Amino acid sequence: MSRTEPRTGVRAVPPGDLPGVRAQLRGVASDLAAGRNCLWLVTDAMVESGLADELYRGALFGSPVRVDVRAPAFPRAHEPESDREAAEDDSRWSDGDELPYLDLPDDGFDLDLGWSLEGRPPLVPEPRKETTGPRRDPHGLLARLAAELGVDADEAVATLVAPGRDRRPVVGIRGWTEPDDHDSGPGQGTGGGTRTRGGAVERLFRLLAAAVKDAGLPPGERPRLLVVARLRDLPERLPDELRRGLGDTAVHWWWGALGRLDTATAVAPILDHGPDTSGRDRDPLAERIRRAVRSETVVEICGPDLELARLLALEWDGAQHTLGTALGRCLATTPAPVPSDCPPLRRIGALLRPGAELRQAWAAGAVVSWEGRLRAHVGVWHPAAPPVGPPPPDGDVRARLTALVSQAQQRVLAPWIEEARQRLAVRALGHLHRPVATLVADYADRPPAYLAGDPERAFLELQVGELLRAHASGALALPPRDAGLLRLLVTTRNVLAHRSVLYDRTLDELCAELSQADLRAS
Repeated sequence: MSRTEPRTGVRAVPPGDLPGVRAQLRGVASDLAAGRNCLWLVTDAMVESGLADELYRGALFGSPVRVDVRAPAFPRAHEPESDREAAEDDSRWSDGDELPYLDLPDDGFDLDLGWSLEGRPPLVPEPRKETTGPRRDPHGLLARLAAELGVDADEAVATLVAPGRDRRPVVGIRGWTEPDDHDSGPGQGTGGGTRTRGGAVERLFRLLAAAVKDAGLPPGERPRLLVVARLRDLPERLPDELRRGLGDTAVHWWWGALGRLDTATAVAPILDHGPDTSGRDRDPLAERIRRAVRSETVVEICGPDLELARLLALEWDGAQHTLGTALGRCLATTPAPVPSDCPPLRRIGALLRPGAELRQAWAAGAVVSWEGRLRAHVGVWHPAAPPVGPPPPDGDVRARLTALVSQAQQRVLAPWIEEARQRLAVRALGHLHRPVATLVADYADRPPAYLAGDPERAFLELQVGELLRAHASGALALPPRDAGLLRLLVTTRNVLAHRSVLYDRTLDELCAELSQADLRAS
């Protein structure tokens, strides 16, 4: 997962360095240390990107005693049942005492090979014996676990709970590497069944739970299973059965694991080396504010999709008029969910785990838990860019994208606006043309009651719109640069209050004025 971006030469932040990932790993490690099995459910995209394998290794290798069950060397998940049984029939019917059959021409001549059948009873092949239990598979899960333990498959679970074992291991299994099960189903002939997944994993959970119970092992002395898997790698009912108490298992979902800090951390190295957003001004404070707006915009749009966030940070130059096109290009070059993957979201709040109606959408990456709320992936509603030209305009798409950008701008700029307001109010106290108590009474829309006896403190609470009205009426006379900043703050606050987006020119002017205001004497 950790790699270097070819276009910037910047090494991507390792997933283990992200706070959300570390929190999930700590939760899994805590459950394993308490003697509980762990099932960790991840999305399809996490397996495809390699993130799931990195999380698996991070969780398993944190245990001092562990068994990493390897993937089958010769997976048989896709071998036709009829071909497999034909091979087994050939080996079952071979007999070392049976004379070979020679297909010789019948031309009337006798051929003496020195073999005589006189006095020998005719050889009849032994009837085929049907197995009553599941077919022994040398590449099956129990067989591979037994190979790691150095015992036979029938002894694998018993070995894990055998008395006298000093330290019992954590047994790690990657669910996506396990082959399909072949279940013929009731009333069906051999080879006529359907493929299912996860049956061997479920059996191991049940066998180990029964063995631990029979052995009477306390939590601190139990072997534990760590299974990292996708939903489709397991029987549908298994996660809920495990959560309700089967085998003392903790079920962890990759749900709400990543937040703003994680995505911002992942894109920070790229933004530090990305294309310049303006090229017009090297004012360090102004550049810092622009970079913060750009970073927060990427985070707000991409949410917990780290790969999409990295791509957008590379593709987007920070200008509002290029954002939609850059986002469309990114969606066209990375796997993303489509509208059909996402059911209607009838609520906003996210629970501790995805409900049954959202699980398939979660597995496909179409629905995420982001900062405690349900959210559709941007690929569900924003079109990927066509091979040539920008994506076609769509009113709903523009409105949703505008809302996200406005939220990002508010999150970054609101503290700057408030700090600038406070400093302007302090400076305005030296430029009053009326008594401060009169000015507060005339221009404060809602003067704070607890400051009724302190007009100067009440004046310092005036909002930018109230200060601007007092300046325009002549009640106070701010210097021209301060008056210009005040007008800009009013414009910015009004735009963001209506969930609109600041134009690039307005944003640049605001950043420059905030920087210059810091340089002016109080």
